[in-house]
Amino acid sequence: MAIISFFSCSNDMKNVIKVSELEKLPELSGENIQFTQTEYGKIVISISTPCITKTKMDNEEDAADKMEFPQGISVVQYSSYPDTLSWITANYAVNYGDKDIWEARGNVVAQNNNNHERLNTEYLVWDQRNGIIYSNKKVQVSTPDDIILGEGFKSDDQFNDWQVEKVTGVISIEGANLPFDEENSENDE
Repeated sequence: MAIISFFSCSNDMKNVIKVSELEKLPELSGENIQFTQTEYGKIVISISTPCITKTKMDNEEDAADKMEFPQGISVVQYSSYPDTLSWITANYAVNYGDKDIWEARGNVVAQNNNNHERLNTEYLVWDQRNGIIYSNKKVQVSTPDDIILGEGFKSDDQFNDWQVEKVTGVISIEGANLPFDEENSENDE
């Protein structure tokens, strides 16, 4: 009798595992997606990605919407379409919708075209609620006059008032024009 009840429990456990796997399926998925945000009929932001999945994360501590961009993302902000104000690209990104947090990983490049400044790092977080972007990884900020290397970065979300933490080096370049890509909305780096 004990053997029969053991096997019936193991079958029930397999069914429980199958059902829990179904709950992990994405609520939304797509390929070659282009989002455009407009204000008063004018394009202000464009987001493109080869792949997107959106799931609802349910656990006892927190329930949040999670939108993943596993094959990378490109975000362009326009001052007046098609004039690019700033852009960011990354090999991977995730948005935790209920928390208003974006994370970008892998070859993250952000550029502010007004100030001609570029940030390169492997990890960057955008906290929309507090209006800040930050990283605790190695960073390189290129300006028209300097290249600043460090570990850690903090800025307002417009990349105007920024600071490199734990500066490990500064390379000053007098009169040199650093590589700057004003036309980039689909960064090829």
